[in-house]
Amino acid sequence: MAFGWKTQFEKRVPSDGLSNWEIFSIAQQACKELDWEYLIVDERTFTATTPTHWTLSEQIIKIIVDSDEIIFESQSESLELYEAGRNKKNIEDLLLPAFKKARRRVSYQELQVAANALKAETLAQIRSGNRVASEKMTFGVREHEMTFMLIAVKLVIFAVMVLKGVDYVNPAVKDIIGWGGSVKLNVTGGEWWRLITAPFVHIGILPLLLNMFGLYWIGLMVEPILGNFKFLIAYLCTAVIAGLVSLLWLPEGVTAGASGAVFGMYGVLIAFATTRYINKKFPTVWLICILAYAVLNIFLGMEGANDNATNIGGLVAGIFVGYLFYFFHFKRNLARAGGSRISIEILLITAMLVFFYLKQNGKDDTLRFEKEIMQLNQIELKAMTQMQQLQSKTNEEAAKVLRDSALPQWKHFQKEIMKTDAFRLDDEFKQKRKLLSRYAQLRVRQTELIYKSINEETDKYNAEIDEVSNKIDTIINKLGT
Repeated sequence: MAFGWKTQFEKRVPSDGLSNWEIFSIAQQACKELDWEYLIVDERTFTATTPTHWTLSEQIIKIIVDSDEIIFESQSESLELYEAGRNKKNIEDLLLPAFKKARRRVSYQELQVAANALKAETLAQIRSGNRVASEKMTFGVREHEMTFMLIAVKLVIFAVMVLKGVDYVNPAVKDIIGWGGSVKLNVTGGEWWRLITAPFVHIGILPLLLNMFGLYWIGLMVEPILGNFKFLIAYLCTAVIAGLVSLLWLPEGVTAGASGAVFGMYGVLIAFATTRYINKKFPTVWLICILAYAVLNIFLGMEGANDNATNIGGLVAGIFVGYLFYFFHFKRNLARAGGSRISIEILLITAMLVFFYLKQNGKDDTLRFEKEIMQLNQIELKAMTQMQQLQSKTNEEAAKVLRDSALPQWKHFQKEIMKTDAFRLDDEFKQKRKLLSRYAQLRVRQTELIYKSINEETDKYNAEIDEVSNKIDTIINKLGT
């Protein structure tokens, strides 16, 4: 049991005269029974991994043949706060019993055949550098659980949007923003989470179907290489980076849709395809499908119906992420086993990019300012309604309304606009704030003068009232342009 560091457990047992490949073939059967993922790494070491769970670190299982001993080792793939004896349990309670059971089930002749076949297959992979040549390409859910889950989530979100009244062909911009689309003012104004939600929101049924088509085909190829967890990390991180590129390239637009993340998966595939790690003999129909998807998206981007900045950003991010996975994990002979450490590091790199983008652009309070303006409009409406009703009242009633209702409303308006002085705004909104502040000041003065005129029953304030009213009209005209 340990806290806050990499933990491991090792146990040595006699080899009982078994050869390396006989031991590995038995270990292979034991891992199948335990539903552990396994891979022969070299002629002396067998590597496997325990099933991934989001609450637990993965454990890397190694079986090493050392002279007349077999070393069974379980090691946490990343740092753990609380290990709880899982590594010891993996060996003593799970692997060793399964290993002994598998050994008893096979005859000497069967063991020889299995060992020779495993040796031939493994040595061929080692010579070619191709670690996943033996993996079968499938079209179903198995081996592609994360791809199907992402598709399902996006379809459900779109269905809910339509049920809530969003146009399924050409949704309004306000609806896309309301459901999580990414806009620079929102993102820099504190709603950074839109970089994550935007890839799950689609601008109509056609982009949705196109993106789901692309995700399905690229998922068939990339998810079996990375595994479920690393595929999800790569997908989310490339989606966020693609969104950042879009905000830099098109700061005035609204970003939504999964094309950036899908192109990110293309980038991951390109990165691995430039290594000797994967089987490059993909079925021709698969390559045609993903090529058609890429060409169609780029064409739509040129026509203005798509965001090529997102696509390009996702592609470059995917290549970068793919190489990180390869050089810092896969090349170290772990294959799909483990990978939580490099996955966390990729998440941290993505978070740092978001942080530096927000810091570089400063905290833009434009969104907060616009929300404040909406509240000021409500205050203004109440005050104006009260003042417009003065003519139907007696002087005493009118004076009371001005003193007790209208004037406090305008002073409240003035106080609220003063609160925005600390907001970080661009020059356009700074000018708007300045005009509103002056407007509030003039409204307070106008109301005070009208109150004095009615309360004192005099016309001596009329000229000043007219002067203030003209200034108010000038400001209203400037705000309206």
